[in-house]
Amino acid sequence: MKNNIGIIVNRLAVGFTFAFVYQIIVGIATSIFSLPLTGNIQDLVSGIEQYESEQGAVFIIWWIISTIVITAIALLIVRYKKFISPYKGEKDIDIPPRITVITAIIVGASISFLFFLLDLAIGVFVPPGSTTDVLAIYEAASIGDFTPLTLSIIFSIVAGFIVVGVAGKAGKVKELTKDVGITNIADIAKIVKNIQKETKTSSDLVGLHPGALVHVGKQHVEKVTFEQIEFDEKTFIKREPATVEECLNSKDKSTITWTNVVGLHEPDVIEKIGEYYNLHILTRADIMNTELRPKIENYDDHLFVILKLPHILKDSGRLFLEDISLVIGKNYVLSFQETEDDAFDSIRDRLEKSIGVIRARQTDYLAYALADAIIDHFYVVLESIGIATEKLEEELMDNPTPRTLQSIHVLKREMVALRKSIWPMREVVDSFERMDSQLIDESTRKYLRDVYNHTVQVMDNIEGLRDMIGGMLDTYLSSVSNKMNEVMKTLTVIASIFIPITFIAGIYGTNFTYIPELQWEGSYFVMLGVMVIIVVVMMIWFKSRKWV
Repeated sequence: MKNNIGIIVNRLAVGFTFAFVYQIIVGIATSIFSLPLTGNIQDLVSGIEQYESEQGAVFIIWWIISTIVITAIALLIVRYKKFISPYKGEKDIDIPPRITVITAIIVGASISFLFFLLDLAIGVFVPPGSTTDVLAIYEAASIGDFTPLTLSIIFSIVAGFIVVGVAGKAGKVKELTKDVGITNIADIAKIVKNIQKETKTSSDLVGLHPGALVHVGKQHVEKVTFEQIEFDEKTFIKREPATVEECLNSKDKSTITWTNVVGLHEPDVIEKIGEYYNLHILTRADIMNTELRPKIENYDDHLFVILKLPHILKDSGRLFLEDISLVIGKNYVLSFQETEDDAFDSIRDRLEKSIGVIRARQTDYLAYALADAIIDHFYVVLESIGIATEKLEEELMDNPTPRTLQSIHVLKREMVALRKSIWPMREVVDSFERMDSQLIDESTRKYLRDVYNHTVQVMDNIEGLRDMIGGMLDTYLSSVSNKMNEVMKTLTVIASIFIPITFIAGIYGTNFTYIPELQWEGSYFVMLGVMVIIVVVMMIWFKSRKWV
């Protein structure tokens, strides 16, 4: 009960604040133009009625400007409602709503109509002559008539609920509005700036010097974050450094350190890590380029590997191939990824709980575990695509639509993308196993051979799904063709039935002076009977030939 009363008080405060500002604007405009302006839809009606005069244009222009200004003020009041709401216990009062274009239109229309009703209601109880509703309410209250004031309070509460509710995307408005808002210009500028960042491709590297640190691809996180796990057979330490400088402490330790970097868009971070670990300038540039194909490179004191980690995005259901870069040194492993979602939770768990031999082995085994987790994640994605393919196949058999064709094309493109990523990864794993490097222990090569076998199996699964999806496309085209044939067959049967009927009607519709049958009694019904007999005979014949 207390919460409900508090919400009503908050809405009253919002409504009163807005109504007060609204009446000030209307009063100033009325004084400037010396016209009976209202700031609501009544101004538009007055302008249309006087459209031939200069005043009519003023009314219409004022209505447009006032609606925009008043709507903007209402949305600002709602956005900062926590500062004018007396009751602070309301849920989510500190969270400003997202303001959208459709929200603004609905709020503006609601306000214009609502205050039009308020003017009508106050006009019933107050004699004409007052310039604004506030003055009319004051004049009525001064003589003991509080009816206009009561109406104003009720309308303010209603206005508060409408403005706050609509701006908060209540009900169906939430389904209609997009989350691209008009909250403020800074946010829009930020969105545009991010879009410009996202458009960088490999073509932007043309003309730059080798090793230029330019992020190629979309920026998926706002800020670069770090995670460090230091371990040996008896030790496990997990940290989340706040800055890149806190990560630069593991090169000369006796323990093994795995540093995971999320976010590839800050050149300073990559530059500092590259200088500390003595990474080649081309390696640093390759880490920031997410459009490179998977590869492996052997340097004197470290190995550099690029792999692709597939994701099925939760919001759109589309495939996303994340670029994963690994640097394997003597006592450190660096991993660079684009997003916070990865496939390494099982490895973190094995390290923390000392499951298996992972903490007793060297960096090559940790690199194998990371590569194995990435390859195994292909099975998860392929299973998801397989389920989607089965559902699409059922839809294809039941009732294919143009949307079905679009889904088939999306799956086909995704399978092509998966194949383009797993094919070079197979070569990478094979080279990893055969590479002559002191960083790779002979016992680890057997595990890498197992990962290679997994890549071959993933390739087979991808090829199988590709063939199935290609067959679905042929099935869709055949289904559409069969439907068209069914339609044409139906139309042909109808036309065939009407051909002899039309022929008979055409004969007796000629303009000859003498046609004997026209003089016969009952000739009209005879002709209809003949037509019916023809239709029946033809239908029986079509049935016998299984055409209908």
